[in-house]
Amino acid sequence: MLPAMARRLLPMAVLYGGRIGVAALGLVVLPWLSRAMPPAQFGLAATIIALQTLAVVLDLGLAITIAREFPVLGSEHDRRTLMQRSERMMLQFYLAITAVAGALAAIGVLPVPVPVALLVCLSLLLVVWQNLVVIGFIARQRFVTSTLAQFTSLLLRHGVALAAVIAFGGTVQVFIIGQVAGAAIVLLVSRLLFLYQHRAVGAPATVSRMAGATSIAVMIYTIAGACTMQLDKVLLSALASPADTGPYFLASTLSLVPITFLASPASQFVQPKLIAALDAQRVADAQRWIGRLVLAIIVLAVLPGIALGIAAPWLVPLWLQGSPQQAAVIHYVTLLMPGAAIGALGLIPAIVLVTRRDYRAMATISCIMGGVVLATTAWLATHDAIAGVCITYAIYHALAAAALWWRAARIEPCFANPFAIAGRLANGGADRSARAQSPQP
Repeated sequence: MLPAMARRLLPMAVLYGGRIGVAALGLVVLPWLSRAMPPAQFGLAATIIALQTLAVVLDLGLAITIAREFPVLGSEHDRRTLMQRSERMMLQFYLAITAVAGALAAIGVLPVPVPVALLVCLSLLLVVWQNLVVIGFIARQRFVTSTLAQFTSLLLRHGVALAAVIAFGGTVQVFIIGQVAGAAIVLLVSRLLFLYQHRAVGAPATVSRMAGATSIAVMIYTIAGACTMQLDKVLLSALASPADTGPYFLASTLSLVPITFLASPASQFVQPKLIAALDAQRVADAQRWIGRLVLAIIVLAVLPGIALGIAAPWLVPLWLQGSPQQAAVIHYVTLLMPGAAIGALGLIPAIVLVTRRDYRAMATISCIMGGVVLATTAWLATHDAIAGVCITYAIYHALAAAALWWRAARIEPCFANPFAIAGRLANGGADRSARAQSPQP
């Protein structure tokens, strides 16, 4: 029994291992870059890395579309067609961005030369393209391949950039050339592997279905969510004391651990199976996967996140190593973490809403809540009330999850009472364990 269970859990362990590896690699490489580059040049490099992270979210909803459609499309031909369609949209979008960025750099609006601006746009395109391929692997439950592609992409991007900076000088030009070279190598290999695994056979059967898969509502949803999660730092930098922005940035980064590092791999593991079950109207299977995901996120994300918030006075000093900002960071983490931990549960109804293509409701929730949160943040920032901003975002995470749960329960009958399903699964597992350990007559 244990070997069979280990085989079932191995893919999720691989996803967690990859996520931990990505985080650890960033923690190792960034200090090396900061030492190898002058402060002003490293500031530009850090901005480019932040733009790459933001670009992955602002992908016009293409990743959501691929994750939704791949598990239920009937042939490799259709999956390949959908990927190519998504790539064409992405290339057109970045061609426009590149033209605008080049013009702004030429007239001096951007603080970099035109060649650097063009290379930055190319790096964003490569990073987003790589993410679409990785999402495609995850949606097909090729978890080992997706994890290797994701980790190798980050390793080569940062590794080649660091080697170039050390060898040829610590300028942002050298850094971005290294980033582009590393990203291009991994994307080429990943894309060829995707084409090999999705060799087109026969005629497409569902092209008409895929034609409207990516809607304006998906784009609005992703843009609104990204703005809500990123513009708080911009507002604080512009409206509050600059000294308060650093501790808030560190605290908000740590508070997202329950969602980005603890809950996300479990969600990625279950999502293809749950989408396939819901799309095929296999109610019992869908309820079972929902219950399992509820249990997994409570055990792996919510409870550890709350524990991290409680343990912040002891953990943050170990992380910051005597920084004068650590007292403020501890205070902000204790305010942010409980709401963020509860917000991890929002990943579950999000899968249901994506499966039912309820993008308009998702976009409406994201826009309304994001607008209220950002307006509140701007007002609090003008009064230097950083603790109030932390409380605002803690409430936002929890309320956003609650709104998604409410909407999912309204449109999907099998989602009516997922906690009861999770409880029955937990009790069933406990009963089976007790029977297995009881002496046999």
